[in-house]
Amino acid sequence: MKPVEHVSTMIIGASMLGLGLASRIGRDALVIEPSNGVGIEFIRSFKLSDRKYAPLTASGIELHRELIRRNVTDEEGRLHLPGMMPVLIKHITGQKLDVRMQTQVVEAQPCDGKFEVVCYDASGFRHIVADRLVDTTSGCVTKVDRCQVKAKCLNMMLLGSPDAGRTEGLSAYALYQGRFPNETVLKYAVDPMDDWFSARSKLFEFWLNRPEPLRSCAFVTHADEFDMEFDTQQAQIQPGWDWLPSAYYVNPLEAYEQGYNLRLGVNGDAFNGETCWGNYAIH
Repeated sequence: MKPVEHVSTMIIGASMLGLGLASRIGRDALVIEPSNGVGIEFIRSFKLSDRKYAPLTASGIELHRELIRRNVTDEEGRLHLPGMMPVLIKHITGQKLDVRMQTQVVEAQPCDGKFEVVCYDASGFRHIVADRLVDTTSGCVTKVDRCQVKAKCLNMMLLGSPDAGRTEGLSAYALYQGRFPNETVLKYAVDPMDDWFSARSKLFEFWLNRPEPLRSCAFVTHADEFDMEFDTQQAQIQPGWDWLPSAYYVNPLEAYEQGYNLRLGVNGDAFNGETCWGNYAIH
């Protein structure tokens, strides 16, 4: 007979939102992460924003202070994305969160009022029964047909400063400044339906024929993940099973606090702040 593990809340994706939710729930939460990194929807997609965000929760403030202390961000909100990873790992360790890396979700389905999730890791297949499922991945790996992408970018890191800001080619790209001077991210828009090969081909063609303001810059590398945008911050797959893409938010601390503030109703329906999904009253 196959061994079955039971958890109260299963969070898919060690995203910023997923880590925020896990930090609030604590030991009753299990986080499943398909990759070998955390916060990848920001870090590995080179997702930067010029929107400053001031955390409000005690946990968010503590995380923000640690980022400032390690010089990963500054008072203006500029981020050195690679430096976020060790801070998040330290946060996971300090909070004693149950985060399982390089674990793929093979299947998720309802089972007697709960949810059975089949996962695959280095030890083989595992069967986990959860009272609630919260999928925070950009691709909604538990129900891929629910994923609807509003916009998608393949970002690249540049060395050097462009001669002009966003005055040319605005429809094709935008520029964002990281924590340090030679840390410029070019955000290149691709079609939401583009696969990895098509998106890279378009990016390389753009760079070979780049506009004059970018001629003084060098191409360092491109992102490992797409920078995604979504129309909705939440989609209920069924009561107790929700998709909340962390990449909906433009600032990682904002995504973290949205997860931390998330409350789950008596049947697992998610609601956050003044927004409620499902048929339950706002608490």
